[in-house]
Amino acid sequence: RIHRIIPDMLRSALLVLACAAGASAFTPSLAPAFAPAAAPAVSGQRPSLAAKPAVPLLLRPSFNDVQTTADGSAIALDAVKGIGFPELNGTSMRIGICHSRWNQEVVTKLRDGAKSSLKDAGIEEESIVEFEVPGSWELPLAARYMALTQKVDAIICIGVLIKGETDHYDMIKDAATHAIMNLGVETGMPIICGIMGCHNMEQVEARATGDNNHGVWWGKTAVEMATLRKVQMGKAPSGTAGTETKKKIMF
Repeated sequence: RIHRIIPDMLRSALLVLACAAGASAFTPSLAPAFAPAAAPAVSGQRPSLAAKPAVPLLLRPSFNDVQTTADGSAIALDAVKGIGFPELNGTSMRIGICHSRWNQEVVTKLRDGAKSSLKDAGIEEESIVEFEVPGSWELPLAARYMALTQKVDAIICIGVLIKGETDHYDMIKDAATHAIMNLGVETGMPIICGIMGCHNMEQVEARATGDNNHGVWWGKTAVEMATLRKVQMGKAPSGTAGTETKKKIMF
């Protein structure tokens, strides 16, 4: 009886091994496309079939980004940041700026950047209305007062929040930005969100100075959105200039 059991066990073991070998031959590799490149093969050692060359991720580079190539070397990327704008004409516009005193030094840089782009678009100093409030929490309400009383074509809200050790940063940032969005949708007036939330002052400085001053973009965005509103409400300039403006901003 023992002589009969042993051959049966051997046959069962061989059958299991054969099935496993067949399954592995038809199972595709699950290694991700972005797996690191395989290490150079050592003499006498079979290279791994699962490893694949690295595929670069098509991500938008950020400030001072560094990307690792397939061979493991690091290269610095030239950060291409910002947004392009059409030719803007705000000569007949009145734009409002609500800004906070919290982190006033960098807020002033952002405000000055916004004012410079407004003036570049042909808006006079007396056509720029400013409200100052204590912090970013007060910006939505100040913008609402401005929309009701100052007859402006667009409003830019500017504030700077830096993350600390408590949840206060998230509470202010989320509530204020949501309120600004809701105010624009409810009133139909362009309300530009210039509340900057950063983790440290270095991040703020990098976005409030030089060619990377976000305030410049906010000012241009205000003029472009105010133009869009005028066109859709039938208040665009008459003649060729109005026609050209409409063609530029319509999709």
